[in-house]
Amino acid sequence: MWCRWKALFTSKIEGTLRWDRWDFVALALAVLTVVLVFALKLKTFYDLGYSSDLFVSVQAARSWLEGRGLLHDNCFGNVLTIHTYFLLLPLGLIAKPFGAPGLLFVLAVSVGAAYFWATRILRLLGVGGRAAVVASGVLLISPLSVAFYQEWAFGFHIEVLAPALCLVLFYFLLQQRMIPSIVTALAVISIKEDAPIAAAMVAIVAGVETWISSEGKRARSGFNWPAAIILLLSVSAVPLLLAISWSQSPTIYARHSLDRLGIVAAGSLSSPGALFVFVASNLAHWLGSGIVRQWLWVMIVGSFATILLRSYYLVFGVLTTVVPWLINRNDLLWAPRFFSTEALLWCVTLVGFASIAHAVPSCGKGARIAVLAAAIAVVAFSAWAQLALVPPAYSAYLLRSGSFYSLAERQQADAVFARYRREGKPDEPVVASTMLFRYAHDRNLFWLNRLHDRPAPIWILGDSADFYAPLRISSDTINPRSGIHIEDYEVIDRRGRFVLLRKKG
Repeated sequence: MWCRWKALFTSKIEGTLRWDRWDFVALALAVLTVVLVFALKLKTFYDLGYSSDLFVSVQAARSWLEGRGLLHDNCFGNVLTIHTYFLLLPLGLIAKPFGAPGLLFVLAVSVGAAYFWATRILRLLGVGGRAAVVASGVLLISPLSVAFYQEWAFGFHIEVLAPALCLVLFYFLLQQRMIPSIVTALAVISIKEDAPIAAAMVAIVAGVETWISSEGKRARSGFNWPAAIILLLSVSAVPLLLAISWSQSPTIYARHSLDRLGIVAAGSLSSPGALFVFVASNLAHWLGSGIVRQWLWVMIVGSFATILLRSYYLVFGVLTTVVPWLINRNDLLWAPRFFSTEALLWCVTLVGFASIAHAVPSCGKGARIAVLAAAIAVVAFSAWAQLALVPPAYSAYLLRSGSFYSLAERQQADAVFARYRREGKPDEPVVASTMLFRYAHDRNLFWLNRLHDRPAPIWILGDSADFYAPLRISSDTINPRSGIHIEDYEVIDRRGRFVLLRKKG
């Protein structure tokens, strides 16, 4: 009996893992996942369902290939002042020829990779092929996972690639492979200045699971040296990345990341080191915040309650709430970029499911039926609770783009702005209303409310009923703070709420 219960709280890590037919099944399903996700992302893109950060990412990724410096865009300017998005640099090789669809494809590939590596991790933890394939699918289609990859209204952020990379890192750490672990960890860390938190969480889980799975063996065999190295690397990377960002000169649109925190006034923290002092001195406020309470609920329902089999990870995992707390949005899920929490959730869920899979076969028939019934109830309740946390996931399940426009309106927009696509030159400055950025995703797109010391646009793509007033544009009105005089432009085409204008002369 003790051994049966003990299996629920320990891991069984296979020494070797050979390919079999279930790995090929997982690979085929991963490819299918890529196709389906990319199709839905592309549909949303062409249905005018994305704006803002997707297009910032495209410009920042391509800038070094266009002679505009590293990580520069027409919205903020020097992105490094805000975030250390170094992983965007290699993605420029895809964004340069393909624009926004290229980054959406990269995201789709990461979803397929997450499914495949989740299956491999379960196999490495001793779970049978069929069960591993099914369990990975359940994890991937859970509402939190769907909402994360859906990235509603934005379409893409570099942070969305983090969980897939973290699963690859987890796999290599469980196998205690030093070089692959370091390379993958560096890829994770290059995502953003707080990405080392995600890498550290993965290293902690891998290290603990290796240790408890080696009980009865020599202590040396139970200590996961690669996990320890990655943890040290992650801890060291946070101040380094903050220092890199802090060394950049701020601009009117790009303040330092520490000056963008919501919990303190801009300029209150004079250096990256001051951030750590501030966090330490406000520890009680942080741990008692609504962010931490919401995070505990997310960890329970997001892991399908498997976190209860490894509740000590809650002690370490609370670090994933520090950035949302500093942002002061009082919402862990303020944007679908809760990547550190998502990475921890996936690792804990996979480990917990593997433990249950080991314990159940030793139970009697009646007990197995009871466990199955309980599992179905827990999954159903968790799915319901997750949907309450991330309602936009409904539209993804229904394969809807979530566009603000009707089909007739999209057809009008396509007809109006087709002329710009034909006659406009790629280097000509252009501004657009909020959801019309798609028509200039691979052009010299500027933001209407960020034109100070920037060239006046040659083209204007307007929506007179834009939900965001500062970017609302009609044939005779435009945001006066933009510095643009509407009388300097002529109407080229106008249909319904949409208008295309070009600078006179």
